[in-house]
Amino acid sequence: MSHSLFPIPAFSDNYIWALHQGDQALVVDPGEASGVLAYLQQHGLKLVAILITHHHADHTGGVAELRAATGAAVYGPVAEPMPEPLTRLDEGEHIDVLGLRFQVMHVPGHTAGHIAYHCDDVDGAPLLFCG
Repeated sequence: MSHSLFPIPAFSDNYIWALHQGDQALVVDPGEASGVLAYLQQHGLKLVAILITHHHADHTGGVAELRAATGAAVYGPVAEPMPEPLTRLDEGEHIDVLGLRFQVMHVPGHTAGHIAYHCDDVDGAPLLFCG
């Protein structure tokens, strides 16, 4: 079964990435919850994971509401202030979600503890969530 990748518009100039397979989905850096919840309902999806790349509010503002509404697991950087609870990740670690393995990369610059999630093969192509 293939994966679908979709940008959910957020604020006036941003996106929240949604990746789903079958009826399960993950989202990356949900700065607000309303668009994500509408997308999940419209497509009959269950949110199973939230991936956070860094601590800025436009990337974390919707986490608490989404966690409360869906029970999704939350993953984020080891060295950044994050909305708790979550599983903290560092360079070289990985997570398995939607039948995919995402490697965690420490990519300081935008913030000191910024991380990215890289998967070598999503339906034949690499994918990087860099925030």
